[in-house]
Amino acid sequence: MRIRFHRILPWRGTFLMGIVAVSLLAGAPAAVAAPEPQAKSQGTAQTVTGEVLDAAGEPLIGASIRVKETKQAVVSDIDGRFTVKAPMGATLVLDYVGFKQKEVKIDGTNLVITMEENTAMLDEVVVVGYGTQKKATMTGSVAVVDAAALENKGNLSSPVQALQGQVPGVIITRNSSAPGDESWNMTLRGAVSANTAAPLVIIDGVEYESINDLRLINPSDIESMNFLKDASASIYGSKAAGGVVLITTKQAKAGKVKVDYNGSYTYKHIGLSAELMSLDEWADGVLQARRNDGANENDTWIRYATLAKAYKNKWINGNPLNMGNVDDMVFFDTDWQDVMWGDSWSTQHELSVSGGTEKNTYRFSLGYMYDDSNLKWGNNSNQRINLRLNNGMQLAENFTLQSVIAFNRQDQVSPTQIGAALTVNSAQPGFPTSTIDGKPYAWGRDWRAPNWLCELGGDNKLKVNAVNISETLRYEILKGFTANAVLGFNHSEAVRNIKSIPIDFYQYDNTPEVTFPQQKDSYYRKTSNQTDFYSLQGYLNYTKSFKDMHNISVMAGLQYNLKQYEGVGVNTLDIQPSLNVPNGTGEITLNGVGKWEEAIMSYYGRANYDFKSKYMVEAQARYDGSSKFRPENRWAFFWGASLGWRITEESFMQGARGWLNELKLRASYGNVGNQSGIDRYDGALLYNMSSTGGNLIGGQLVGTINTNGKLVSTDRTWERIHNYNVALDFGFLNSRLRGTVEAFWKNTNNMLIGVTYPAILGDAAPTGNKGKFKAWGYEGQLNWNDRVGDVSYHLGGTFTYADNELVDRGGSGVIQSGMRSDREGYPLRSIFGLRYCGKIEDEEMLQKYKERYQETSQIGNIRVLRVGDNMFEDVNGDGKLTAEDYVYLGTDDPKIQFSFNFGAEWKGFDINFIFQGAGRRTVYRRQGNGGSDPWQIPMRTAYQNGSNHWVGNVWSPETPENRYPTLTNTGDINNYNYQCSSWLVNDGSYLRFKNITLGYTMPKSVLDKQKVLTAVRFYITGTDIWETSHIHDGWDPEAASTVTNMARYPFNRTWTFGANITF
Repeated sequence: MRIRFHRILPWRGTFLMGIVAVSLLAGAPAAVAAPEPQAKSQGTAQTVTGEVLDAAGEPLIGASIRVKETKQAVVSDIDGRFTVKAPMGATLVLDYVGFKQKEVKIDGTNLVITMEENTAMLDEVVVVGYGTQKKATMTGSVAVVDAAALENKGNLSSPVQALQGQVPGVIITRNSSAPGDESWNMTLRGAVSANTAAPLVIIDGVEYESINDLRLINPSDIESMNFLKDASASIYGSKAAGGVVLITTKQAKAGKVKVDYNGSYTYKHIGLSAELMSLDEWADGVLQARRNDGANENDTWIRYATLAKAYKNKWINGNPLNMGNVDDMVFFDTDWQDVMWGDSWSTQHELSVSGGTEKNTYRFSLGYMYDDSNLKWGNNSNQRINLRLNNGMQLAENFTLQSVIAFNRQDQVSPTQIGAALTVNSAQPGFPTSTIDGKPYAWGRDWRAPNWLCELGGDNKLKVNAVNISETLRYEILKGFTANAVLGFNHSEAVRNIKSIPIDFYQYDNTPEVTFPQQKDSYYRKTSNQTDFYSLQGYLNYTKSFKDMHNISVMAGLQYNLKQYEGVGVNTLDIQPSLNVPNGTGEITLNGVGKWEEAIMSYYGRANYDFKSKYMVEAQARYDGSSKFRPENRWAFFWGASLGWRITEESFMQGARGWLNELKLRASYGNVGNQSGIDRYDGALLYNMSSTGGNLIGGQLVGTINTNGKLVSTDRTWERIHNYNVALDFGFLNSRLRGTVEAFWKNTNNMLIGVTYPAILGDAAPTGNKGKFKAWGYEGQLNWNDRVGDVSYHLGGTFTYADNELVDRGGSGVIQSGMRSDREGYPLRSIFGLRYCGKIEDEEMLQKYKERYQETSQIGNIRVLRVGDNMFEDVNGDGKLTAEDYVYLGTDDPKIQFSFNFGAEWKGFDINFIFQGAGRRTVYRRQGNGGSDPWQIPMRTAYQNGSNHWVGNVWSPETPENRYPTLTNTGDINNYNYQCSSWLVNDGSYLRFKNITLGYTMPKSVLDKQKVLTAVRFYITGTDIWETSHIHDGWDPEAASTVTNMARYPFNRTWTFGANITF
């Protein structure tokens, strides 16, 4: 086992935090040396009444009124009135959400105070494609996340990790907790096609490869994330089928030099995961299963299990039961989950320096993250280094340059043989972790202790270097008329080195047993690939207002994107492990060799008009041409339009403005494209060349040339997705209560599907635009912000429902059980199986069930069933149990995601917590090949371990309400009972205490006494602290349906301790 704590580099973080602590102690005077200042007497307190109004003379309900000198505080009533005791000349401080804070000197006993609206809130802008728009007059569906949502969350492998369930319409899932392999996935409002349609990611105006690229970004460098979910995405045309994610990084700001340091340590503890059987549970299970199967006491496995109970935590040198190629018998009560997994620590440190003048600003940031693994064996971690320089320069009076240059580095390592170690074919609990002298243990030649596969089997190392450059030039030709150019370049280079090293395994007494893998099968595999992306875009923006009533904005531009890829790999067998370059005396092969490029040329534009910020209309269009298609199919036109009506701006709503501040109706239509599923050189016949194998001529194997197995297509084009959206935005009680509800529909009428050609043609038919798909759903968000005295607080929630249906794929797939994405009339990733109708309770019921179905059943061997086994329903009533009786059981994708949050601040203290959950998910735990997961089947085999979720819950005549059928090692019985059915699947709905943050910000009055620090905050954050669900197999409710390999990593509960310090 590895000692890993030194790898977290704790001295670096401790050193930095130590400097801060010394600065605080050295620079600030002792607290006892500075007595509290006393308020000067201003005379006798008097009763002062007043009224708080807005600019229109309407009363403000619930405004906070505080006497500055005495801290006394009251709240205005339903008529905006208040009463307070204060001396003449004292100062009242008034706060109200959406209005500027106001201070008023008391000069009488009856005051009328008018507060001024905070126009910064009214003028809030939102980043959209190729520009920004005022939120008040925006007509599209755009969700906005600011930097605060990403702060103080501890180690984030990706920014999306902090947003799960918290952004309406943004569906985020994960599959693992393996460092660097968490597989965070995001969809905007769910699927739009049976083909992949991931969101388009754009950072600082430059396109990125995928959501996965966000793992390289330091979340602390992000200023905002905007999600374009409806027709607003049409401006990106052919790549916007999955929606668009616009990310803006933190920009330089003028002012004196500011240094920010953020540091944190995160403790990671294992959360929910399936528990394996103990030695006694396994032995009792073997005895019960074998006896149920009719075995007598001379049965080998009954004798072995009896020995296990008698020799618990002991071993026998030899094989008294003659059990094949086994040389010893070991009966140690090993908890393999506890052996493989444990607690770990991770750390993250960030430093930024910013400042500059009005003509030249800068922000430089440096970030470091180390994420250690809960896997206790082998090398397994993920490191990330980020450097980013943002510059703003005024090159001339009307000419500016915004420059972003970033370097990102990822170093990831995991055990090469992690898949073999985390297989569902688990070693029985009696295996020791090592031999008597600490060497790798093997039970015979076929069963090896999995911990040593991780520890000694070699490393899988990945190094990724990425350079990202975005240069934005802006020239103001006339007032309101600007020319913009964006030059973008992304370079990514990934190198993977994999070693598989032979391991010598031993019997418990250190006698050599087996070498695995054999020396001739050891290998060194190295792959290297490089991707370069170039983007050139230019566009004109014109904005104009006429007579303070008519506001127009027009944008038009063009863009050219070019992507180039080159990759190569080499594999060498029979290696010398000590060398860190490809070497070996065995066969050397090249693999993964590829080189290609693709390009898109685009013309686009948008026009906006609003009348008195009351009636809004927007139209946008894009004309794309892709190198993937044949010239005659290369170009396509995409467009969208939206309308908005701010009902509260109407004169007939004037009487409601005291309590109804915002009511806006929005509607939109847009179409976007999807080209996933299109080959890179569509319309060209490609060939595969092989230098070895194929044909024997003259006694020698000769090279061959063959087609790539696909016929040429001449008429394929983009899938076109039609988006419809209606929404209502509202704000009540001076916008203390704000929210949005939206409904959406998506239709695809030319989805790419496989078509059938005569088999005599030899190659597979190309896909064609023949399919149909639809999706729909609704979402909402509600937030309340208010203040009571010195306490400000907020609470809110989000809700998303998204569903879909495969309408036409040229015919439904064959009726089969399990998870399918090829059945017309059902969602993607649908689960089909039998309908459970109870247990066979006695012999009479058993005989009736057999008589009815054993001759006609096609879903299992009914003849071998026993009392206590499951019964399934003949759904169609034809007297047979066949595939025709399979029913829809749900979908593996959660249809519902939701969250609710609460936060409060008081005198520097703050608390925030988030609950998050999902609903309408059906989990069918399965193998990669589609069958039920072996851990779902108690005592599937006598010689393997498995989950103990069944212990104490097995059917018997005395316990007829217990869930699991009687134990057996008989394959036909287990295959029948544990096939996909309404009984076997799990309800994947859950509610999770996702996050809680407790923080304290030091008072400015304290920090002002020393000249080093300007802001200091300490915090503690807990993540994934608690959950409740209906999962009955022990796994976390978010766990993937296939829990093997990396998906076997259990999710963590984490606690982060951190500090934010500004110099």
